[in-house]
Amino acid sequence: MSRERLIDDAQNLFDRGHRAFSDGAFQEAIDCFSRAIKLRPDVAAGYRYRAYAYLELGDRVRALNDLDQAIRLKPDDVQSQADRAAELFAQKQFDLAIADCDRVLKQDSGRAPMYGLRGRCHAERGDSESALRDYASAMAGDPENAPRYLLWRAQLRLDCEDYAAARADCDEALRLDPESAEGYHLRGMVEQQDENPEGAIADFSEALRREASHSWARLGRAICNLELKEYDEVLKDCDVAVRELPTIPRCYDVRGTARRALGNLEGALADFNESVRLAPQSVMPYNYRAGVHYAKGEYTAAIHDHMEALKRDPRQAGTFNQLAWIWATAPELEVRNGERARECATRACELTEWSEPGFLDTLAAACAECGEFEDAVKWQRKAMDQISDPVRLADYRSRLEMYQDRKPIRVDGLE
Repeated sequence: MSRERLIDDAQNLFDRGHRAFSDGAFQEAIDCFSRAIKLRPDVAAGYRYRAYAYLELGDRVRALNDLDQAIRLKPDDVQSQADRAAELFAQKQFDLAIADCDRVLKQDSGRAPMYGLRGRCHAERGDSESALRDYASAMAGDPENAPRYLLWRAQLRLDCEDYAAARADCDEALRLDPESAEGYHLRGMVEQQDENPEGAIADFSEALRREASHSWARLGRAICNLELKEYDEVLKDCDVAVRELPTIPRCYDVRGTARRALGNLEGALADFNESVRLAPQSVMPYNYRAGVHYAKGEYTAAIHDHMEALKRDPRQAGTFNQLAWIWATAPELEVRNGERARECATRACELTEWSEPGFLDTLAAACAECGEFEDAVKWQRKAMDQISDPVRLADYRSRLEMYQDRKPIRVDGLE
């Protein structure tokens, strides 16, 4: 075959690949680009465009390999380097992505989006100062897309718990793009973490008004309503979230907690079972399920789940506290174990530097179960010194009186 014919055939295949790609026939595009590459393996564009088709089909490994080859063949092609930087970021190879961003910006400092991408890489690496500089450069060079960079910066500031700055960035992004569902969602997350559940619910609702399929806003609203004990509202949102995000354990955790609060223990148990199945190495699903077992009077099963939680995080103070409470106060006396209760309660207090009144209250109960009533009185008084809520204080005082009368306590629920 003559060189001219070979070039023509490769170009025809390349053109067919482009048409197939435009029509959404990505596998056909890959086949055409592959045949063109076989005829002309020295042309970088074939690899680059085949990489785009691989990305559309979710084959990120082959896409990155093709971008590597395109850059080897044409090392001064800033577009291929920019594409590879974006793919490296998606694959969480942040150092390599930064290196590609640096090369692109060295050749073309006017590519403002590359500052934004590099900023995201720095943010993921924990280099907040560099990320903030890059976001500022991106906004200065690409003001049209400022809302996007503002939200990236807001996310960074939220991660750093700088709620005022994060809120200000969200406000500005929404001023520039008032229909941004993601802007309302992110500001809702800021309000949620800044302990303003009502404000968060308002923002999550605005996000859903603009994008009804925004599942994360729906889950965020459910979490806030759970905090406000609006359990029926939680169930409405979680029923949808479970359908839209069926592999996210948090959906089941939130719905299970609401179901338990409403007395639907079997429904709660089903949710926590699913959460454990989806995230078997996570701690909290076991603790949540243990709470249901306890409420059903299945104390041995509750202890087993708490022990499973401790295997996954041996420094989880709350788990130690819950175990101690069961061993100190379970209505079935054969389940009780004062020594183990005291050991676990002491560990919970140590891990929280003796600053959590609920854990001190548990330690007092454990001491009472061991017959050490003087210690029980001491720890109960220390717990009472750290709280001001009158209802809780009255509850603690009633237990103090029991210890003063040298009686261990009898309760039917977890603290």
